[in-house]
Amino acid sequence: EGLSESESSTVSLFAQERKILAGDILFHEGDDATAMYVVKSWTLKAYKDRSTGEQILGYIRPMEILGEMALFDNDAPKKRVASVRAMEDSQLLVIVDYAIVELGKKHPVVYEKIADVIRKRSAENNKKNS
Repeated sequence: EGLSESESSTVSLFAQERKILAGDILFHEGDDATAMYVVKSWTLKAYKDRSTGEQILGYIRPMEILGEMALFDNDAPKKRVASVRAMEDSQLLVIVDYAIVELGKKHPVVYEKIADVIRKRSAENNKKNS
């Protein structure tokens, strides 16, 4: 979202594709945050396990980013704040933390566009939670 085709191609140079199967957990709440993801196909679910059961936070759909807050938000803990599970076999782009640093060095305009999307999402989430 917000990137031109050439900018999206630039980002893909710093990413790896990964497939996860329906029911697989991408990461657990509390895991170290070492990568962000872009959903290429199908749907994932963000949730928290609680003593009262699973608290669903939402669904992540194609072309949405997840796992970015711990990498771009300096105030966020570097731990996952929720768990994410594939609802169907899913294709993801994975961008590890050191690749994000390299992207920022080599393509600062693209990096800033991604950071802007994340800042806007963070502001929207903060409004919803207040």
